Amino acid sequence: MKSISHQIGARLLLSAGFAALIAGPALADASAPKLEEVIVTAQKRAQNMQTVGIAVSAVGAQQLASLPNSDVTAVVNLVPSVQFNQYSPTLTVFNIRGVSQNDFADSQESPIAFYADDVYISSMGAIAGQMYDLSQVAVLRGPQGTLFGRNATGGVVQVTSAAPTDDFTGYLQATGGSFGEYNTEGAVSGPLSNSWRGRFSFQTQHNDGYIKNLIGPDLNSTNSYAGRLQLEGDVGHGGSLLIKLWGIRNDHEVSGGYSHRASYTNSDGLGVFVPWNVDIYGTCPGCDAFGYKAPGYPFTGSYNRKGLFDRTYGGLTVEYKQPFDNFNLTSITNMQVLRKRYGEDSDMSPNSVFIYDTHQYLLQESQELRLDGQAGRLHWTAGLYLLDINSRNNYDANVLVAGENIVYQTKTDTYSAAGFGQLEYALSDQFKVIGGFRYSWDHKKYWYTTADSLIPANDFTFNPSLYPDLASRTYHPDYSYRVELDYTPTDNALVYASINRGTKAGGFATPSSPPPDPAQLVFGQEDLTSYEAGVKLTLFNDTTRLNGSVFHYDYHNYQAYGFFGLFQQITNNPATDDGLELELTTAPVRGLVFNAFTSFLSTQVKNLHLPAGTVKDRVMPQAPHFSGGLSAQYTLPLSGGGDISLSSDWKYNGTQFMSVMNAPVDRQPAYILGNVQVSYVPAFNNNLELSFFVNNVTDQAYRIYNLDLSGLLTFNQGVYAPPRWYGVTLRYNF
Repeated sequence: MKSISHQIGARLLLSAGFAALIAGPALADASAPKLEEVIVTAQKRAQNMQTVGIAVSAVGAQQLASLPNSDVTAVVNLVPSVQFNQYSPTLTVFNIRGVSQNDFADSQESPIAFYADDVYISSMGAIAGQMYDLSQVAVLRGPQGTLFGRNATGGVVQVTSAAPTDDFTGYLQATGGSFGEYNTEGAVSGPLSNSWRGRFSFQTQHNDGYIKNLIGPDLNSTNSYAGRLQLEGDVGHGGSLLIKLWGIRNDHEVSGGYSHRASYTNSDGLGVFVPWNVDIYGTCPGCDAFGYKAPGYPFTGSYNRKGLFDRTYGGLTVEYKQPFDNFNLTSITNMQVLRKRYGEDSDMSPNSVFIYDTHQYLLQESQELRLDGQAGRLHWTAGLYLLDINSRNNYDANVLVAGENIVYQTKTDTYSAAGFGQLEYALSDQFKVIGGFRYSWDHKKYWYTTADSLIPANDFTFNPSLYPDLASRTYHPDYSYRVELDYTPTDNALVYASINRGTKAGGFATPSSPPPDPAQLVFGQEDLTSYEAGVKLTLFNDTTRLNGSVFHYDYHNYQAYGFFGLFQQITNNPATDDGLELELTTAPVRGLVFNAFTSFLSTQVKNLHLPAGTVKDRVMPQAPHFSGGLSAQYTLPLSGGGDISLSSDWKYNGTQFMSVMNAPVDRQPAYILGNVQVSYVPAFNNNLELSFFVNNVTDQAYRIYNLDLSGLLTFNQGVYAPPRWYGVTLRYNF
């Protein structure tokens, strides 16, 4: 019955989206307000989204305020072809059009570049906690290597903070909800002098945990606070200087909330769930080899270890902009520091089988210098980028049942320098050509040691001194390019076709046990050539936007992450990815804004080696063949004054696999997720707003992460998104 309902839901979403297209002219009200122009920086300068030949979606401040939680991953419900996986805030992995990197080692970088206020965030452990007091979140789909760098193979997620203002303004809000939730958020902004402005923002989050532990404290709690200070001043002749200081602290959160399920391996060495009524291991029906059977509800279990998450993350950014007669100069200097500790009950049971801990220290420094200007029909951009990342990581895998403690440590030093440029030339009023190029020089050094308390023969050391050709590597030629033709038959239509080459730097695996061959620690650079065509239409007196794109990805050396017992490896494989996307935004009547999108994907990773030694083709992780979404915001003025607003977003995800191995336990069935919020602004005070929300309205149980430990420990680790969640928010604007 559930699969039938999912199929019906998918058809309803798809039908509703296309019905909106057909009914658009009839629905459009002549008195309806026009859609606001959406400004994005997809090409490193402010432009109308509808004039940029890139598949980009943007979520503005008003829509962000109606999202179901304070995590940046909430935007995936509103954007085509975007998924994510996350297990606690320790790691956040975005997936765009099937492109991602699911290795959970702290030293890895993602092929989806994450930018906060024009600054690249290399650590996937630094992403969570960014979503407060924002003006926009933009998602750029497809390779963006020319202007954004060597780790934007799949796309870019841009988060933009609300800026300091010339007028005194601000807000305060408090939220209470399920599982002991109480959150606060606020900002104050205004002039400090005739030439300086400031803005201070903060957020605190707390909940008691939504995974019921039958023998100890509940798991997946939150206890965090964050702050951001921005100072902006007018300097020089028309120039500006922005100083941004921020910090995030996660303080002794109870983490590690996996869902246990007994499993065994098939002929490919991949996990299969043990049926609830079958005794595979001679311990009990539905049990693992250690005699434990989970209750069956993913948010209840018996955990004999209290997981933990501590993180301190912060940094400083100095941005200087200066216009000259014929060009503009932009300088962005940044430093980030991250300290993190994470621990979990990896066996998810009352048995002392397996626990896992990590410690991370990261220092990142970067400098970008960029020039851009206009000369007649030509717009040009040129720049230099320097990046230095020092990552130190300690891991402790304690197999308690065997009395084995494996401690392994890594150190990765990354030095990168790049030069980039882009030319846009208008051949006529209707045709424009774009050409861009980026050359990156990447050098990495890697130190890896592992010590096994039970099997000293497994002790292993890998460093540039012992393995100079493997542990110290320069990646070149590392280049990206973009070639594009834009056609604008009218002011309200753009047709574009492009070829983009993007790259993701090579690197080193972080296995729990030494490799059979030291060369297996090394994986090569990933190259992707994308062929894309799209259309952007603004229709019905500027009340409707319809954007669509079709693409083909040709991968060379796709980085595929595999888990082979205690040995984790990243291999380079050929791969292809084809897709179609449609996105609609319309304001058919006053007060109503409606969004719909659909996405179709067909992916293949070729010649993947599976744990049992077989070689097969696989689909990319988190790449459902079909997904679609609907969202709407409706504001109704009340006769006595004030107004009431209703917002809701729904998304359908087709069947997908949570890892590139495509194990049966990795298969996530199709599901529909919905969120609803009702807000009231009273007549007696328009600065007050009271909101009631329900997240995951249907209490859908679906996984956002999975790790197959069937062959090693006879069970599977799954992470489920939070269950149904109620809450109330009171906000005061001033």
